[in-house]
Amino acid sequence: MKQDAATVAAKLTHWLAGAFPDARDIAVNNLKMPSSGFSNETWLLDLDWRRNGQLERRPLVARLQPRATAVFPEYDLKLQYRCMDLLQGSDVPVPGLLGFCDQDSPFGVPFYLMDRIEGLAPLENPPYHAAGWLHDMSPAEQGEVWRQCVDTIAAINRVDWRARGFDFLDRPHLGKTPLAQMIAYYRGYLAWVEGRRRPYPLLRRMLDWVEANQPRDPEPVALCWGDSKVGNCLYRGTQCVAALDWEMPHLGNPVSDLSWVLMLDRALCDGIGIPRLPGFADRAATAARWAEQSGHDAGHLAYYEVFSALKFSAIMAAITTAYVTHGMLPEDTDMDLRNPGSAVLALYAAEYGIDLGS
Repeated sequence: MKQDAATVAAKLTHWLAGAFPDARDIAVNNLKMPSSGFSNETWLLDLDWRRNGQLERRPLVARLQPRATAVFPEYDLKLQYRCMDLLQGSDVPVPGLLGFCDQDSPFGVPFYLMDRIEGLAPLENPPYHAAGWLHDMSPAEQGEVWRQCVDTIAAINRVDWRARGFDFLDRPHLGKTPLAQMIAYYRGYLAWVEGRRRPYPLLRRMLDWVEANQPRDPEPVALCWGDSKVGNCLYRGTQCVAALDWEMPHLGNPVSDLSWVLMLDRALCDGIGIPRLPGFADRAATAARWAEQSGHDAGHLAYYEVFSALKFSAIMAAITTAYVTHGMLPEDTDMDLRNPGSAVLALYAAEYGIDLGS
């Protein structure tokens, strides 16, 4: 159960006093919860304190690790913080960080504090193709928002991941290559999802296809955002000022990030039968822009689009179970079978000639 604002403020004030013994007159003000979700508990706040004799106000975001998993079988809040910490001072716009706590947390779960950056993120419910500030922009402005997103993804893919210490993302126990590791992970993930609701034979057949059709030539290895999308970019006007939500980072062929943003954007228009924003660049132009900005080749894009759609379909099945568990959908819902993820997966299968059987 999520806590009330007064309790959160008191606990944060106490923790800050211990973590920053040089600070005086610590006050946590203006707490509010921007939205309710399954990933984590998030609070917006203003930190007022005196340091080095000076009064300061620092707008912050507090994120708490969920007490129960909903979308993934594991949840590593420290991973998110570590990724943003390693990207400080890079070309990737990430928020500044104030601290992470996992030992003796006053909330009983790990949490971290990061700077609150003023800006807007495009919403997916309702989808930005149908309504909202991005929908209401001119086509030229929409095009710049899309380019900013693509350029932010490219900046992540350009990072010297070895020099910055991202080698911890390698998971050799799952396979010899990053792609083999990702396939093994999603085999386990799909089994976990099925164990919570029902079997998904079509997704299993698609996963077999993904494994059987892996690119055979050596692939580049880069830092991948994982959840690369317009909705995880924070905008001020048309300028991307922050890359948020580091729940799915991994090492691998960076074209997987390109495929994810293209797949998810398509799921939010073609997947639900509404027109795409007129200002967004098409697939070919987007791939060319990403290749130019990232320095990587967009080869095997079609393969990774299919894999991305498979991942999204499995995640939508997990989200459906979470909705049912929280009483937000009836037990007999078929949203786990019919959703934007499964719709775009069917589109790719038809376009690329993949026979999934009945």
